[in-house]
Amino acid sequence: MALIAACGGRAPQPTTPPPSQPPIPQPTGDRHITWQRAETADAVPHAPPAAGSYRVHLIDVGTGLAILIQGADFTMLYDAGTNDRDEKPSRVIAYLAAALGPSGDGELCGDPPAGASRAIDHIVLSHPHFDHASALDTVLHCYEVKQFWDSGRVNATVFYRELMSAVSTEPGLTYHTAADVPGDHTVAVKDSSFRIPAWQRFSEGDAVQLGEGARFTILHAEPKAVKDVNENSVVVLVELGRTRLLLVGDAPSGTRLDPSYPAGEVEAFLIDHHAADIRADILQVGHHGSKTSSRRAFLEAVAPSLALLSSGPRIYGKTVLPDAEVIEELARLHTAVLRTDERDADCPVHGRMGGDHGPGGCDSWIITIAP
Repeated sequence: MALIAACGGRAPQPTTPPPSQPPIPQPTGDRHITWQRAETADAVPHAPPAAGSYRVHLIDVGTGLAILIQGADFTMLYDAGTNDRDEKPSRVIAYLAAALGPSGDGELCGDPPAGASRAIDHIVLSHPHFDHASALDTVLHCYEVKQFWDSGRVNATVFYRELMSAVSTEPGLTYHTAADVPGDHTVAVKDSSFRIPAWQRFSEGDAVQLGEGARFTILHAEPKAVKDVNENSVVVLVELGRTRLLLVGDAPSGTRLDPSYPAGEVEAFLIDHHAADIRADILQVGHHGSKTSSRRAFLEAVAPSLALLSSGPRIYGKTVLPDAEVIEELARLHTAVLRTDERDADCPVHGRMGGDHGPGGCDSWIITIAP
């Protein structure tokens, strides 16, 4: 396994959900992992976690995914996008401003104080779908991003063209892909070509140092243009001290089937090639809780005590996710589930980060990992 060098109190107690919501199971025994709902900016700690502690933020972006990971000496963003028309990149920017501090200039960045400049050490794009990437060009505009990780699968869309334009013009950024680096360091998207000066190739099994006691390891990355872009999902195991977080994007098992069916596609690959690596305390539930992912064999191999499920009201095909069968399977494993869709239909919160329009912003979660 290659090791790639990179830039690099008491935990808050879980809050009680509103009476109208079903209670979220709380950890038993070892309580070094706790969580609380974050409805407004005041609920988000404005300073980094103490040395040896970590935070994982499940940002409610509506129908999409955005996860921020913090240590005392690093920041990492895994995806940032939404499929909801009423949701804007300002939702993610407002959350980052609360957690990391305001940054950038102009209205896109929320009009931060003059000279405000903050860095994000790593951004990992799981795969080039709009609901995972629509806010990333704005994040690159507002924050100084040092390392950007992408499968290398090109999606010939306007949003991906705008993202590659932002990547190519970000000062000091190193772009990493699982694809071979072109000799001229250019990527072509929708009749536009962008030259990315600092471009490096990564491989399955590469480990990336995040900070003291933290790193992530690449478990899957498919750069080729396969029919289902979800199969290009970059899967990473993030080790935060003694806690393991598995981020899978939309990594699929195949068509929509009950979780009792055998695992296939990416989930089968992970079981076959990384059985020990995928065991984790915290799992980001694949494909927003769709039956295309989360086969029983895969969930049993991961054996998470906590699951992060980001979904919203936008219909995928003919279905609003998550699927009940996936929720039932997680319950069978006695896994606590934190969801971003609990109050999409009727959010009682005023002053949500990024505004009170759209389904997002009501059910973000902060997971605190103590030493």
